[in-house]
Amino acid sequence: MTAPSIFVAIPAYRDSELVPTVLDLFAKARRPDLIRVGICWQRAAGDDLGPLRDDPRVAVIETDHRSSRGVGWARAETLRLYGGEDHYLQTDSHQRFAPHWDETLLDQLARAPGDKPLLSSWCPGYSPDRPPAPADPLRMRFDAFDPTGMPFFDAEPITDWRERAGPVPTGLVCGHLMFAAATFITEVPNDPHIYFYGEEITTAVRAFTWGWDVSAPARTVMWHLWGGQGRVRHWDDHNDPAAGRTWYDHELKSRRRVRNLLLHPAPGRYGVGPHRTVAQFEAYTGIRFAENRFEQPAPCAP
Repeated sequence: MTAPSIFVAIPAYRDSELVPTVLDLFAKARRPDLIRVGICWQRAAGDDLGPLRDDPRVAVIETDHRSSRGVGWARAETLRLYGGEDHYLQTDSHQRFAPHWDETLLDQLARAPGDKPLLSSWCPGYSPDRPPAPADPLRMRFDAFDPTGMPFFDAEPITDWRERAGPVPTGLVCGHLMFAAATFITEVPNDPHIYFYGEEITTAVRAFTWGWDVSAPARTVMWHLWGGQGRVRHWDDHNDPAAGRTWYDHELKSRRRVRNLLLHPAPGRYGVGPHRTVAQFEAYTGIRFAENRFEQPAPCAP
């Protein structure tokens, strides 16, 4: 039987960590020959892809960073590079990888519950100047609602991961680690209208209503660069108060879109699916959108 292939989708905004991330991804993979990377490269003058430029496993959409519309748009652009691979990995341009991360993800996916499993969680942090330190795998959990009604999340260690063969059901997704069969991107494509916050909760809800069951891998497969760490972010460039335009104007418009999906769900390309309801998602996760409230859910199957 032919080993499965993986399409890795990476948006990169003026990120000096992009090249080290992709080189580490290939170097740590069990089967780098079966991995293809698609990058939406939002570059500035002088930025260079270096050794990635001529790598046949890497496909790139190049765009001037000044025309970028935010993370949702960039993630949606990466899907234009999908070439029929068996599996889909969504991640970021500032990551480090565990040895044989691809083999581990495939194994965890095979052990995950549900007919349509999706692996996702936060990753522990790393520093660019040193190898990532060993860390327990993490699972996401609800943290709080902000004043605009946006749910925020944090993570906790899976302390018993050594006794677990398979992943831990959570229902929650993280943008820098999502792994599933590639049919996922047909049913739950990235919403290009999400600026930044809201990507994860809308993806989680849409995935759930399409029948996908989200679990956190019980193995650490990658690390994430948390915080700025000297990197230029989208909002650093897209801010012109003198002209009456700031990045937060785009963010507030995006948040209104998120709240509309959560409170008034409707089908559509970037809407909810036909298999489960948003009310069922609320019951499963305990996140009550209309009341901006969280209650510990009773253990139950999705």
